[in-house]
Amino acid sequence: MTELRKRIIEAHGGEARWRAVQQVMACVSMGGMEFTSRFQVNPLRSVELSIRTASPDVAFADYPASRQVARFQPSRVWVEDAGGGVLMERTAPGAVFRSLRHWFLWDTLDVVYYCGMTLWQALCLPFSLLRSGCELEELEPVDLGDEHLQRLRVVLPADIPSFAPEQIFHVDGTGLVRRVDYAPNLYGSWMRVAQLMDGFETVDGLVLATRRRIHVALPNGGIMPGIPLGWMDLDDVGFVQQPPVDS
Repeated sequence: MTELRKRIIEAHGGEARWRAVQQVMACVSMGGMEFTSRFQVNPLRSVELSIRTASPDVAFADYPASRQVARFQPSRVWVEDAGGGVLMERTAPGAVFRSLRHWFLWDTLDVVYYCGMTLWQALCLPFSLLRSGCELEELEPVDLGDEHLQRLRVVLPADIPSFAPEQIFHVDGTGLVRRVDYAPNLYGSWMRVAQLMDGFETVDGLVLATRRRIHVALPNGGIMPGIPLGWMDLDDVGFVQQPPVDS
């Protein structure tokens, strides 16, 4: 484990706490140009979600309609009714998501796939760094604005779903990840984006960014101003942890 990864994990609550997390819950709202440009104006608004950390699994309560539950797994997305009956589903959603039509128009299952993928990694960020198979490389620090940020290049293992397996974490003096740069495979390697993180909250000793904004990253390290490509607001964050083992 690199020293910088140790600092990141410690700043976000510590290895012991994150390894004990079994489930993350929150109320989420998401939006931005990635949605509106594909005719999804109000995709998620104050939707309750539950995320399992052991494997990628996200459930959205009362979405897309009351008494329905939308579910995300990397190999399948689907919507259930109150009795557990499947109303709609899609297997191999990643392949479908990259088809030509889905560049211009998203349906409900596309939204579930995109949001599930994005949220699982966002809410499990420190936990993901603890998984085996991560490739890590400390890079030269940079000065962005009035901040001096250390950088960690991370290549996520294949069992972590992501639109960009290779990412650059920007870490402030306290060890918090304040920005993540990557080239989303939605667009190809020609465009890089920066996910900016703010609104850090501590819940049960675990630290999480509750406000995230995604902007196009400029070659000089700046960001393109204006409406963000994507945004995410998290409220009422909670964790379910496995009980301590009696000594």
